[in-house]
Amino acid sequence: MKSICLLLLIITIILSVFFGSSNTHLFSLNIIDAVVLNYRLPRVLFSALIGGCLGFSGSIYQLILKNPLADSFTTGASGVAALGTVISLVLGFNFYFIPLIAFIFAILGIAFIYKLSSINGYINPVTMILSGIVLNIFASSLIGFLKYFFDESLGNIIFFLMGGLHFVSWTQLIFFMLFFIMLFLIQLKDHYSLDILSLDEATAITTGVNVKAVRMKAFVIATLLISLCVSFTGIIGFIGLIVPHISRDLFGSAMYNNLIYSTIFGGILLTISDTMSRIIIPSGAELPVGIITSLLGGIFFFYLLIRKRAVTWF
Repeated sequence: MKSICLLLLIITIILSVFFGSSNTHLFSLNIIDAVVLNYRLPRVLFSALIGGCLGFSGSIYQLILKNPLADSFTTGASGVAALGTVISLVLGFNFYFIPLIAFIFAILGIAFIYKLSSINGYINPVTMILSGIVLNIFASSLIGFLKYFFDESLGNIIFFLMGGLHFVSWTQLIFFMLFFIMLFLIQLKDHYSLDILSLDEATAITTGVNVKAVRMKAFVIATLLISLCVSFTGIIGFIGLIVPHISRDLFGSAMYNNLIYSTIFGGILLTISDTMSRIIIPSGAELPVGIITSLLGGIFFFYLLIRKRAVTWF
């Protein structure tokens, strides 16, 4: 089944390369050289990579917190990472420092709500979600102040906050891909401990799992990936919320499968959404991909609410 899902991802990537504001033809070599190799191929691969990161992180947040609403937005990670990125933009920081600043803000935000929702070493998932929502509101108000105060940067800030994949170099793509593969493999090694932790903390402790270390490591990895995604693409919502549900419904809640399939489905969903953003306006203008994912996410979540309103989600 993993092979079939990977094949589906590869087919989605190949098809997406040849569709956009100007469709390309497989046998038109000049167009392939100019458009596909230098622009569209790295963008499509980057969209699959970003989608995989968002799905992977969403799976971690939901299973550790045992809350189906947990993702980068409801935990506050994307909001404070966006705040750090916006501050970097208005202050004119070098592009290579922006991901670092976004991560610092995101990890400080996660540490704050982790401390706020921790009682005697145990995490209250509901308190953490509420704390994350409050943190996002606080970050949004500060971003609003920055938009008002630095009105000369207003266009860049608004364009960034809508979310999009626009200018991606091969160097950025390779760096991001190697970084993600490293963190993915590190986290995947802990799948057994995360399975136990997702059931009950007391059971995890009695079986020898270092609950605090495992949870903190997972939070740091997920938050690091989210901050990198936000610094490159802005806020792209709902991917990390949707695909873990799809993975659990199709393949169960085992963490090993959920991490792998959430990554694959996240890549597929964002690649399709990015392709739609490039072709949906006939004039050739490009719609921010965050608008597409929010629309798909809203429809999907209404479906979940209707289908699961009378049952337990986990």
